[in-house]
Amino acid sequence: MRKKIVLVSLLVSVIAIVLLAVLFSGIYYSGMVAKTQEQLKGYMSVFESERAETDISDPSFAQVFSQKLSGARVTLLATDGSVLSDSAQDAETAENHADREEVIAALETGEGFAMRRSATVGEQLVYYCKAFTDGESGYLLRLAVSSPSLFGVFADSLPTFLWLLIAELVICMLVAWLSTSFVLRPVEQLTHEAATGGGREVRTRYPELQPIAKMMNDMNADINDKVEKMREDSRLGKLILDSMEHGIVIFRDPSDIILINKTAARLLDYEHNEPIPCFTEDREIADILAAGESSSLYRKIDGRDYNFRFTFNEKSRVLLITDVTESMAAARSKNDFIANVTHEMNTPLTSIRGFAELIAADAVPPERIGHAARTIIRQSDRLSKLIRRIIDFSAIDSDELPEYEVDLSGLMHEIVPTFEPRLSQKNITLTQDIADGVKVNSRRERLVEIANNLISNGIRYNKEGGTLSVRLTGGEAPVLTVSDTGIGLSEEDKTRIFDRFYTVDKSHNGEGGGFGLGLAIVKKLCRRAGWKLSVESKLGEGTSFIIEFSANKED
Repeated sequence: MRKKIVLVSLLVSVIAIVLLAVLFSGIYYSGMVAKTQEQLKGYMSVFESERAETDISDPSFAQVFSQKLSGARVTLLATDGSVLSDSAQDAETAENHADREEVIAALETGEGFAMRRSATVGEQLVYYCKAFTDGESGYLLRLAVSSPSLFGVFADSLPTFLWLLIAELVICMLVAWLSTSFVLRPVEQLTHEAATGGGREVRTRYPELQPIAKMMNDMNADINDKVEKMREDSRLGKLILDSMEHGIVIFRDPSDIILINKTAARLLDYEHNEPIPCFTEDREIADILAAGESSSLYRKIDGRDYNFRFTFNEKSRVLLITDVTESMAAARSKNDFIANVTHEMNTPLTSIRGFAELIAADAVPPERIGHAARTIIRQSDRLSKLIRRIIDFSAIDSDELPEYEVDLSGLMHEIVPTFEPRLSQKNITLTQDIADGVKVNSRRERLVEIANNLISNGIRYNKEGGTLSVRLTGGEAPVLTVSDTGIGLSEEDKTRIFDRFYTVDKSHNGEGGGFGLGLAIVKKLCRRAGWKLSVESKLGEGTSFIIEFSANKED
């Protein structure tokens, strides 16, 4: 900007000096012409003063009078324009001067001036012609002196003009540089302060720059607000992404990751600025990326099931990772339910239909009819028991009856003895350690359901001649523990033991209520009440179910 200002200033100065030079040359030239005209009038007055004594008819008149006028050209003309005598040429060979400007003016007004280049003498001349009368006749006297042209005057002044121009350019450049520095320095300081002030208020002591400073402050404030909002939006977006249970990855190619949240980085073992391993090492994923078509697949990571959903657009690709462990477990539970219920219902229904068809066909001896009827009744009870268990499990969610304080110690003393016949059948030894005065805020039927299921489970999966232990401790957080020395649980069974319709030993076929719903009901009741339910077991050594009756909700 400073260079432009200096160059413009120099250009304006040069143009101004040239114009002034031309103007002054014109003025000087005009003054010189006027002075020459005055000189010629003076010469003419000399003639007028000597006119009476001068013989103009003498052929040498023009030469003599020219010498008296310091060499000025003298021409004596007749009124018709013919040359009578000329100090610069022979009168006889001179052409008629009637068409000369000064001659025409003199004949019309008495005198006339003209300026032109003379072909005779080869110079620029100023002419002054005046008409005279001598009796009845008249004549014209024309005087002329040399005078430089306007261009000649300008050319004569050119060396001086060039020196002045150089001096003016130097001075102008210096003044322009200093003036622009003086003018631009506050602006530069203002812009520097605005650029490096880090959002601080811009100040200036120059009133002319106050509007600019205010505009900059307003712009800085607006920019700071927008930047802060963008940062806040970015922080919020990052917080939301990092808080998501799902993993999300936005990328252009396996080594160009645009965005990845913490969940995805952890699951995919992602290191910053490194390609995601599974994008190149997993053949199926690599094929999906190469095809560029939306697809889904499942992968197991750290024992949990995840759905990988790939979507594509023109500029990027998106991977959404969803934990589907629970949904897949629910699907397995559903399949188990269908298989279990189908099996449990099919067996008694087959038995009932078979005996009914035999009775209808009179194919059962009279002495066997009672046995067939008892079988039909037993299998019908089995179907009813299965349906009742399913209804009981579903009814837990809709149970909104108020809770009250239940004497758990007394309740356990009532329930445990009712299992004596079943304990005797398997020759199981029962040990009890039930603290007195233990009370729990719940409902009696819920606690009965829990105790019955845990003890029944301990008997059903216990070994012949094994041991069953029921222990209840008091205090601020009572604990109920039911332990057996039965078949125990594998690691897989531990993760699924509380699923609906899941049974460890498939050989029981529902005998004694073993439909795979008992422990699911216990878990659902404990979760609803906020009690902690856990299991400890070793395969082939036995299992312990523990309920902590605390106020803390189960995770």
